[in-house]
Amino acid sequence: MHSSGFIGAFLRLKTTLDFAPNVCYQYGVMKELTWHQRQVFEFIVNYQMSYGFPPSVREIAQRFGLKSNRTVRDYLQVLEKKGYLKVHAGKKRGIEILKPAGIAVYGRIGAGASIFADENIEDVLQINPRFFTSEPCFALRVKGDSMSGAGIFEGDYAIIKKQSHAETGQIVAALIEDEITLKRFVRKEDRIELIPENPAYKPIIFKDTQPTILGILVGLIRKV
Repeated sequence: MHSSGFIGAFLRLKTTLDFAPNVCYQYGVMKELTWHQRQVFEFIVNYQMSYGFPPSVREIAQRFGLKSNRTVRDYLQVLEKKGYLKVHAGKKRGIEILKPAGIAVYGRIGAGASIFADENIEDVLQINPRFFTSEPCFALRVKGDSMSGAGIFEGDYAIIKKQSHAETGQIVAALIEDEITLKRFVRKEDRIELIPENPAYKPIIFKDTQPTILGILVGLIRKV
């Protein structure tokens, strides 16, 4: 199936030392929602995943600082018309999710901002995260060729499972100043190295400090 220049096919990745990525060709991005609509929808999905049931209209209003429940109902009505939700009238928690929220793509981290703050989201990949992991995850758009030796190229989307630790040989997303970088994690006796998969680049070495690990690579999406 072809749509928006993508092919639909979903595969997991191997991320050990002999990493040779299978590629997931993704079929589109969530472009039909406005930024505000997407924020409401993602809150509903995250709430459902956390508690096992959807939020009430009042809880949505509280989350976004809305004084009127009518505004929330307007958002829900739009999301229902676009096929993302079904709202069952007369029920306190009558929101049924029809489409997965997708995977948020994060970019440069704004000064003083939380790493996973909404303002750092560049896009949302319209693909079910459970193709890759049952744990929370996010995506990075690969820039440059420092990981080309591992089959990861500029323009690819790296799917990252959120976690703050890694094992030697895993490919990790790490925060370096205000940029998120993708490198192979190697722990040595006296240091930690974040190693590129391209001899043109030098490892990033940590001796007296620890790198800020945001997660490990579990998948790759390539636009065709």
